[in-house]
Amino acid sequence: MIIQVENLVKKYGDLTAVDDVSLSVERGELVGMIGPDGAGKTTFLRMLAGALQPTSGTIVVNDKTFTKNRQELKGDIGYLSQVSQAYGDLTVWENIEFFGKIRKVRDWRERGERLLEFARLSDFKDRLADQLSGGMRQKLGICCAVLHQPKILILDEPTTGVDPVSRRELWLILASFLRNSMTILVATPYLTEAERCNKVALFDQGKLLRYNTVPALTSEMALRVYEIHSRNLKEAFAVVSRFNVAENLVVLGDRISFVTAEFSQDKVESVFNAVRKEVDSGATLKEIGATLDNIFSTLIKS
Repeated sequence: MIIQVENLVKKYGDLTAVDDVSLSVERGELVGMIGPDGAGKTTFLRMLAGALQPTSGTIVVNDKTFTKNRQELKGDIGYLSQVSQAYGDLTVWENIEFFGKIRKVRDWRERGERLLEFARLSDFKDRLADQLSGGMRQKLGICCAVLHQPKILILDEPTTGVDPVSRRELWLILASFLRNSMTILVATPYLTEAERCNKVALFDQGKLLRYNTVPALTSEMALRVYEIHSRNLKEAFAVVSRFNVAENLVVLGDRISFVTAEFSQDKVESVFNAVRKEVDSGATLKEIGATLDNIFSTLIKS
């Protein structure tokens, strides 16, 4: 176990930003943090990185605590906040030099060259960070965060506002770190990204709602997801919405999707038959696999 968090709480006056959160992370795992704005993800990660003092609770990282081993833990952890650490008035290479020297990395030049080459930033060494695209600046931020070879990398929504190509490149970089046994915790607003993770932590209103693998969460929630295809979606939607069994009802392109937490074939058939009888006799029904989106939507509405 490389991270052990127990009963972690952070309060700001009457506001409880993180409310009695406990979880553990195995060495080499990729953990995704998801939840709406204000759910407590950023506050939790900042405490985990040592940038914020908890109100109560314990954090043990690599068998160390911030109370007794703060300097050592600085070497164990790399942290990239929502605002990239890269300094806009420094060039790409000057940022590498700054973080290499402040972290006292002896071979910062060699490591910096390798990281920039891998991140496809070598041709931009003399460009100011402020003149980089959002994706390039985030890649530079990650290079700076891992220059000292940390055992743990903490990233707070590194792909927000980043174009799809750069997002893919960022995840390829993270995959390479995982192959070298780095432990990564990443907050993301994109549920498709969270599904790539070994485990997912679902936050809402400061609480940790669930923490497990996606298959385990799917099994635990026992959700069934259905799609109804119809030539008249507006009227079909109105019919389906009358049934309590149909939760998280949405229109997706040419179909209606809904979730049922308590499976009953008869109830689902009743929904479908009502659509065929009242709207479209040619409508079709199909069961599909539950996604992380279905799981999270069901949890925060319960």
